Amino acid sequence: MNQTVMGYRRAYGRFGIRNQILVMSLVQCANGAATQIAARCGVPAITINTGCGEYHDQEKRTNLGLIRAGQHPNVYGVVLVSLGCQWTNPQAIAAEIEKYGTKVYHLCIQDEGGVKRTVEKGVTLVNQLLQEGKEMPREPFPVSDLVVSVYCGGSDWSSSLAANVATGEAADLLGDAGAAIVSAGIRGMPGHERHLIELAATHEVGEHILNIVEEYRNDVLKMTGQSIADVNPTPGNKAHGITTLCEKAIGNLELSGNRTKVVGVLEVGEDVPASGQWLLDNRQGGNDVYATTALAMTGAHICLFTTGRGTPLGNAASVTIKITGNPDTYTRLGGEMIDFDASPVITQHRDYRDLGKELYQQVLEVASGAETKAETMEDFSWVTPPFGKI
Repeated sequence: MNQTVMGYRRAYGRFGIRNQILVMSLVQCANGAATQIAARCGVPAITINTGCGEYHDQEKRTNLGLIRAGQHPNVYGVVLVSLGCQWTNPQAIAAEIEKYGTKVYHLCIQDEGGVKRTVEKGVTLVNQLLQEGKEMPREPFPVSDLVVSVYCGGSDWSSSLAANVATGEAADLLGDAGAAIVSAGIRGMPGHERHLIELAATHEVGEHILNIVEEYRNDVLKMTGQSIADVNPTPGNKAHGITTLCEKAIGNLELSGNRTKVVGVLEVGEDVPASGQWLLDNRQGGNDVYATTALAMTGAHICLFTTGRGTPLGNAASVTIKITGNPDTYTRLGGEMIDFDASPVITQHRDYRDLGKELYQQVLEVASGAETKAETMEDFSWVTPPFGKI
């Protein structure tokens, strides 16, 4: 197997697989200007519904999401857009982002003389950054430098049979090559947490995983008066063949593979520190856009996103590869939304390990510059999980 990918060297010792430019609003009043700049340049806009009137903990959460977006290894440059009277501190956010070598510009609507002038100057800055990124040469990096996240969204009867097992095999192949793997399946884990516990590299890691799941069970019951199994599987899961939480958990945890050891647990916003498999404690942000944003905030270059029913979801910083095991979903949505068809495991009785090898090769191609469906559609989501540890 090819054990190198072509990427961009970063100042702080890592590498990126894209030279993305982000336009980030620092307050809800600047969302319109940021969106206009991004739309005219074809780059992601990150908007927020906060930035003013927040209490301290929520302010820290907002700042964390913006800073981690700008620090992502796939990001070359950032244009921050503020109004001028918001609580969010542009200079403090810029300083944190610049620590990772990212280029940062700041535009203040009140100082620039209004929205139109801000947009025109922003378009000029973004185009300048885009041109600099295009002129930057790719160079080879070992697969062991990759960070790849795995996530299951909208699972159905085919997910555990095809998409998740093929993705788990690709994750193990990446682990074999020395890459880092990150998962965030806590909300779909109860009932089969034993799988990850048995993959734990140490007793302490296994105990940590067990405690997280037990705390999550108790927290849900305390807050809602319901057990997790009362609301999970979701109505969509049930309508498409998943009957119990345990059944869903068995399928979901196939994403973590069967041999790459879980070496630690991360909190939202923490960088992946080393190779091996990492569990992201994202129990408070379980829907797809929260989870994929939290995974991107670890610095994951790519997200392997399995979907039984299909989704257009992408990410502003991490590159998303969509995988389905449902032949009908691929027939209907593959041309526009799905990158990899794992359904031959079902329809052609192919070995999931062979499909895992093919997906592994596609990961390397995407890491070296091949465009994904979400990128083609310009679906660049980014929504910081609103709760959890800072």
